[in-house]
Amino acid sequence: MSNVFIDFAGIFHVKDDLFRFIDTMEDHQKVLIFTINSENDFKNVLRIETSGIQKLLMQIGIPANMLGFSYIVTALELIALDPDYLNHITKGLYVDVAKKCSSTAARVERNIRHAIEIGFLKGDLEEIEKIFHCSSYSDKGAPTNSKFLAEVYYYMVNNEL
Repeated sequence: MSNVFIDFAGIFHVKDDLFRFIDTMEDHQKVLIFTINSENDFKNVLRIETSGIQKLLMQIGIPANMLGFSYIVTALELIALDPDYLNHITKGLYVDVAKKCSSTAARVERNIRHAIEIGFLKGDLEEIEKIFHCSSYSDKGAPTNSKFLAEVYYYMVNNEL
């Protein structure tokens, strides 16, 4: 695995340029995430480390060998690029994750749901409570995919992970 360091990524005038840039990076470990306003100035800069996402998911109890694990990582990276994905999970996020991972939106949804269920069934209850601010999901089972992705995303943003 090669180490990839980005000292200067330049200014991307179109969000699609950023997506193409990220798609072409091999073995990326860090992704510089930002949103731009209409004048193409940096409005918000947020660095999310892929390894940080993976570590958090494993702490929750989601096994790294599940396909849903990698789909969740990809979904959280896309949400960090554009938080509006949280409002368009089914017709936006799943479709784009499926494209990046050469799958279908239905498979992405099902594998993410299964990974979340396993994490909540066999995971670390203290970590789950810390992130989701609830003592138990036993009556309801695991949270929905959209609730899970939103809670994990906002936890990472608020804790600068």
